[in-house]
Amino acid sequence: MLLALVGGYMLFIAWHLVENVQSGSRDMPLWAAIAAIAVFALAGVGVLVYAFLIWRKAEQEKKNGEEGKNSLSRKEENGENRETLK
Repeated sequence: MLLALVGGYMLFIAWHLVENVQSGSRDMPLWAAIAAIAVFALAGVGVLVYAFLIWRKAEQEKKNGEEGKNSLSRKEENGENRETLK
């Protein structure tokens, strides 16, 4: 969740830089503003994609973990998973 907020904030910064360039109130040269916009926009999108991939992987692991528990308990019920002591 925190990564999604960070990515969103980076896009927010890029948007405000775009608004400053459009309004004409620049604190930096145009080339620097465009470079900063590109950096913040690409970084924001990258962080959001990374957060989505982490979330999707966690959901898949959670789902696979639940399936693993169910198959293990079915094996135990059938007596397939019993260890013999020697």
